[in-house]
Amino acid sequence: MTKYIKCINYLISKKTNSVTKSPSTTYNSIYTLGSENYFNHFLTVYNILRKWNCDEDTCFAGLFHFIYSNEIRRGVPFSSTAVFETDREVIKELIGPKAESYVYQFNADRYQNKICRTINFANSLSKPLILVTDDYYDAKDTDDFYFYFRDIVKWGFIGSGKKGSKNWRKFYYDVDFKNKFEKKLRKFTDHLLTNYHIKEFLKLDRCYASASPYGTVHEIHTDYVEPHQGITVMYYLNSNWDFQLGGETVFFDIFKKDIIKSIIPKPGRVIVFDGGYPHCARETVRNFNDLRMVVTFKYSIKL
Repeated sequence: MTKYIKCINYLISKKTNSVTKSPSTTYNSIYTLGSENYFNHFLTVYNILRKWNCDEDTCFAGLFHFIYSNEIRRGVPFSSTAVFETDREVIKELIGPKAESYVYQFNADRYQNKICRTINFANSLSKPLILVTDDYYDAKDTDDFYFYFRDIVKWGFIGSGKKGSKNWRKFYYDVDFKNKFEKKLRKFTDHLLTNYHIKEFLKLDRCYASASPYGTVHEIHTDYVEPHQGITVMYYLNSNWDFQLGGETVFFDIFKKDIIKSIIPKPGRVIVFDGGYPHCARETVRNFNDLRMVVTFKYSIKL
């Protein structure tokens, strides 16, 4: 019997498939779709780590990362040493002492070393990840960004209505971080990703601003081919907004069958999300006489 099958049998014997995982508290303002049992969650985290080509110990630690939680242990507290130590010895035999030590460390502090942070990153991506942070910068920065991107940058226009071409059309500007406002946005982004403990796993692919007036086309798209490949950070740049104007960022499930979240482009708001999930900008209302503007950072996941 393979190591993997032995581990699966153990997890089932612990009834992890009948214990519902509580909503994640990894990040503030996290959005995850629905509830799930621990068994499915463990498998998802394991598969993400495998997809990232992590070593065997890290992958098997991911398969067991919450096994010492009180929810799985049916309320047995960590102070119950006899049960706890027995479980540890069994798990060491199953996944190896090194992998088990990662599980133990993860339970104590999921940010204490890179292995724990890697497992936690996979844990946070086990469901569609959409993080919303409001008032991330003050009113002066909000006005500065708005007027800089609306009035100073030299917008280009991309997309076409011609047959066989891309249908979406919008104003576009490549951010090169030469201007002080662009540099400030990059600094804000570095700080945000550091606070989420994921900056060390990300490599910036590109950064650009896009703008759309009423009447432009917004197709459903993904920033990366599939989930768990890249993270997108998006800043809403308008200095004021009313929800009746439309313009929300709409996220869909992986099969594009349903909307899982819709986010209003409020001033000072920034969102961080898994770029492998389908999304699009909703069109603004007809009487909107401004540009709906965003700055987008796209990061590939590089462990």
